[in-house]
Amino acid sequence: MLIFSLIVLIIFGNLIYAYQCIFQTRKYIEKYGFGEGSAIMTRLVGTFAAGFAVTLAIALLTSIEGAWLLFVYGFVQASIGSIICFQTINSYWGSVEGVKTSAEGYVAPAIIAILNLMVLVTGWDFLFKI
Repeated sequence: MLIFSLIVLIIFGNLIYAYQCIFQTRKYIEKYGFGEGSAIMTRLVGTFAAGFAVTLAIALLTSIEGAWLLFVYGFVQASIGSIICFQTINSYWGSVEGVKTSAEGYVAPAIIAILNLMVLVTGWDFLFKI
């Protein structure tokens, strides 16, 4: 079923970022030139991605019936993330010496937002069952 495939993609995308931020912190910091002081915030971001992935996996393994709010949250958070990261990359903060910016900062959350929206649209009847 399409909805389950989309949810697996959302889980996978979040787990990739969670793994990089939590378990490959130094490599992730060096990739973008954040600086040593960013380790706490990098790992914190990883916990948000991991938490969402684990929550979705539990929902997928039990039942996503009535779980529309999870995907609304995923859509809203990723949309805001995409917009804010785009603005940040194209501001003073994107040109700080040593910081390496990439479109990945706003493209990845935009893809996650679209996947959450697709789950909401394709799974409307199932997700909004009460």
